[in-house]
Amino acid sequence: MTGPQKSLRLQGPDADGIAILFIDCPGKKVNTLSLSLLPEFDAMYTAIGANSAIKGLVITSGKDSGFIAGADLDDLDQIKTTSDGERVSKQGQDGMSRLATMAIPTVAAIHGEALGGGLELALACRARVASEHRKTKLALPEVMLGLLPGAGGTVRLPKLVGLTAALDMMLTGRNIRAAKALKMGLVDRTVPQLQLLDAAKGLCRDLIHGKVAPKPKVPVKQELQSFLLERNPLGKRLVLSEARKKVLKQTKGMYPAPLKILDVIDKGTFEAEAKGFGELLVTPQSAGLRHLFAAITHLKKDDGPNTAGIAPRAIGRVGMLGAGLMGAGIATVLADNGVEVRLKDRDFGSISKALEYANKVYAKAKKKRVYGQAGIDERMARISGGLDWAGCGRADVLIEAVFEDLALKQRLLAEFEAVTQVGGIFATNTSSLPITEIASGAKHPERVIGMHFFSPVEKMPLVEIIVTDQTAPEVTATTVAVARKMGKHVIVVKDCAGFYTTRALVPYMTEAIFLSLDGYGLHDVDEAATRAGFPVGPITLMDEVGIDVGVKVLKVMRHYYGERMQFPPDVSSKLMEEGRMGRKNNKGFYKYEAGKSVLDKQGNKVIDDSVYKHLPGGKGTRAPDYAEMANRMILGLVNEAALCLQEGILRDAYAGDLGAVMGIGFPPFEGGPFRYADRIGAKALVERMRQLEAKFGKRFAPCRLLVDLATANGKFYA
Repeated sequence: MTGPQKSLRLQGPDADGIAILFIDCPGKKVNTLSLSLLPEFDAMYTAIGANSAIKGLVITSGKDSGFIAGADLDDLDQIKTTSDGERVSKQGQDGMSRLATMAIPTVAAIHGEALGGGLELALACRARVASEHRKTKLALPEVMLGLLPGAGGTVRLPKLVGLTAALDMMLTGRNIRAAKALKMGLVDRTVPQLQLLDAAKGLCRDLIHGKVAPKPKVPVKQELQSFLLERNPLGKRLVLSEARKKVLKQTKGMYPAPLKILDVIDKGTFEAEAKGFGELLVTPQSAGLRHLFAAITHLKKDDGPNTAGIAPRAIGRVGMLGAGLMGAGIATVLADNGVEVRLKDRDFGSISKALEYANKVYAKAKKKRVYGQAGIDERMARISGGLDWAGCGRADVLIEAVFEDLALKQRLLAEFEAVTQVGGIFATNTSSLPITEIASGAKHPERVIGMHFFSPVEKMPLVEIIVTDQTAPEVTATTVAVARKMGKHVIVVKDCAGFYTTRALVPYMTEAIFLSLDGYGLHDVDEAATRAGFPVGPITLMDEVGIDVGVKVLKVMRHYYGERMQFPPDVSSKLMEEGRMGRKNNKGFYKYEAGKSVLDKQGNKVIDDSVYKHLPGGKGTRAPDYAEMANRMILGLVNEAALCLQEGILRDAYAGDLGAVMGIGFPPFEGGPFRYADRIGAKALVERMRQLEAKFGKRFAPCRLLVDLATANGKFYA
């Protein structure tokens, strides 16, 4: 019998005395660092140290998927106390320190993602070489899990790249591509992927013989700035103080991880890092953010109903019907990910604007050194456009993003069915209209599906795929594959008016109007939402999305749910009569000039007082009770989410949590409405809703699923 398969494999040494340590976690698509790996690393380092023939070591991945994707979160989920978290951090630090103090030169050869503990392992090496492939990304994303780097990263990174650059990486979790990593000193060399191992061995050989070229000379201005701001106590204090102000402004103190990172870096010791890691690991914010990551991982395996064993079609060409803001964004992201796109609109002016939009987005990527001018040219060459159906007949998928008009969408579907030469899929981007009705007159309703994007498409990470009872599994799998090729997270839901995200959002948005009618100020309504953790308040959101869009959505929702849902007086239509569409035409709830918010002396957005004739209470005749206001907005959303799960619109709670956070801005640290309900407890939640129902009406009547959970003292997640 053979023993368990090992994760570490040593090759060599070669004639120069260089050995290669391959990391290849068995049974996993990507490498992760788990506690169970520590003894294996320890034994490997002992064996290497005992082998006098080994003069240098290159560490790389045995997988094509990437270097190391970070720590194994399953390990962290088992930890319940601060002291246990601190102990785990110290174990990781000890392992990295053993690597960092090896008597021989060590070089990390990085291709693909080197994230979290993976980058910390690379930092513990003497030098680093990275492939120039676009998949190569280096990051310390622990802050996005409510944590801080716990295996020495907070100590080693500032010493390598400087305090300012290290703070930017740790406070944002942003990905650093190879070119930027080289410029900032995070890696020593970058080479094409096929040359990676040879280059790493070459660098290791140079280190063995002391032939490493000196680092490029830093400009005098940059060196002076580094001395003033980073290499003396007063400058360091100033940098950390300014960073703290920025963090508090952005997070309103709701996320403890960024502040703890600043505290730990200020101390600059491994002991402070371990203690801070342990403290953060047991916070509810970290638990919520790690739950969200678990939802992402879970949903990567969900291609929709009846898709097991179904292979998606190969996608070579996508048609884009409608070249407005949404269509332009979709085309931009598709072309960025290697897909050929054919735009169709009513006039060349719209197509020209869409091309300008794409070029502007790509120019930003060029500025960030993601690619050069050749990269822009390559992407722009993938986008073409016209006024007729020419070129769309060969589209494997046609994505439709025109106005929320049922008859228009039905007509365009019929026209596409008449011209498609490849049995193309019709994917309609609608935020509320039932897909079944759009497909009601189709010759091939099995090829019709919903593909709900969120604006701006290049920034919003979610796509909601909506399937009808007639949608073919192959169509579902293919559409999901297209969305994932665009780099999006995907939830697959069942068809109904508003699907999941819009249905969950509507009670939140309408409650904002109810609050203003009750006498709470419009600005206070937004403040209540942002204090609860929403990125923007509902009043601001109405202006950003467009009041005209909201009117169309509300009309659909009233039609389908008016008997059950409780809607406020139709204020939006009155605003539309005045030409108020929001920020896009500089006329909304707030004041705008040239598309930018007008601010008062305190830096707050200014309400357009003329809206108060429609919302007399919105002037703020009532002192704000932010907690109660947020409670009213959140509970309506949670109840509708639970109803969607009860009705089978949602396939599981994970989809509901991910969709709410990434689609409609539910507070990320709560992990989503279902995890929020579990944290509060179904019994307490139902009691709150019964109290609000007695006071405000049927819109707060808890759904049967919540009531059943409350009775059984149950949870959405075991």
